[in-house]
Amino acid sequence: MVAVNNLSGLTVDKALIKKIAEVVLKSEKKISQDISIVLVDANKMKDLNQRYRRKNRLTDVLTFPELDIVVCPQAIKDNAKAAKATFKAELARVVIHGILHFLDYDHEAGEKEAEKMRAKEDRYFRNIVFNNK
Repeated sequence: MVAVNNLSGLTVDKALIKKIAEVVLKSEKKISQDISIVLVDANKMKDLNQRYRRKNRLTDVLTFPELDIVVCPQAIKDNAKAAKATFKAELARVVIHGILHFLDYDHEAGEKEAEKMRAKEDRYFRNIVFNNK
């Protein structure tokens, strides 16, 4: 089951987030996996990033295996603008990235793992974006 809880104060398409999560989980053969995605504001995300990663800056997604994927819509909005991408596309990429971390993929575990994770991320992103126009 995928649960999405929006605490960010911004309007976000929770159904889209849930659909993205379900597509990735099904493809990874983890459809029975319970997953909680929590959307938080920029201040909360910066605090979590400082507390758990010792990085005093805003980030778009943090993954806590066995607990939650925490997503910051404001950071996604900022990143989308900088990349000249749509909010929806950047949201999809961030949710996919967080779910792959939740499923134990780790781009910081060496070049081979980074390539493996990036390839999956790109494949899911293409499938989701092209199938949801």
